[in-house]
Amino acid sequence: MKTSIPRFLSYYGLILSFATLLPGKVNGENTSPADTAHNVPAKEVNSPKLKSFKMTTLTFGGNGINLTKVNTQFTIMTGGRGAATFNDRYTIGGGGWGMTRGVEVESTTEGIYNFVKMGYGGIDFGYLVYPGEKFNLGSRLLIGGGAVFNETVPESKNNSFKMFPVIEPAVYYQVSLGKLFRFEMGASYRFIRGTNLPFISDKELSGFSCYLGLLVRAGESK
Repeated sequence: MKTSIPRFLSYYGLILSFATLLPGKVNGENTSPADTAHNVPAKEVNSPKLKSFKMTTLTFGGNGINLTKVNTQFTIMTGGRGAATFNDRYTIGGGGWGMTRGVEVESTTEGIYNFVKMGYGGIDFGYLVYPGEKFNLGSRLLIGGGAVFNETVPESKNNSFKMFPVIEPAVYYQVSLGKLFRFEMGASYRFIRGTNLPFISDKELSGFSCYLGLLVRAGESK
């Protein structure tokens, strides 16, 4: 019996040491792993909301003049454009231009003078590279269509009319003239394809343009 008591005490000590390593409640304490989901802040648990696409400025629109060349001849086109701004960066709008007078092209009939006129327009999508209250620097891409037709002097029945697609990238600069007006100037290049006319080519209809315009504010989105 004398040797059995110390041996029993040693076994009892080993059991207590092993018990402290087991998960569960020991001495009134919970040793189970903590639930990390309850410790995460609410901002981290909730997924971030996507930024909304919101109109920040209603349409600025107005008239202007477009200086360009058609068939290597200088000409003036009139028209205008306008656009609304979203998230202070993106613009969606539209516009169009038309020639005020025709430019002369080659004629195959003696005594007949052949002239062409052209007009085009469409919708444009843009991005403000530098938005500001007094100055705006932006770019846009017009996608649309147009038409070209010829007139003869004296008038004849050999007239042609052709529609075509057009793409016109542009860069522009705007200066605010108070809260209601903006002066805009820009440069663009129009790409025209698919006319297939004998008296003028797509290359002669395409080309660089410089335009000037006065835009009027239609309102402001709050």
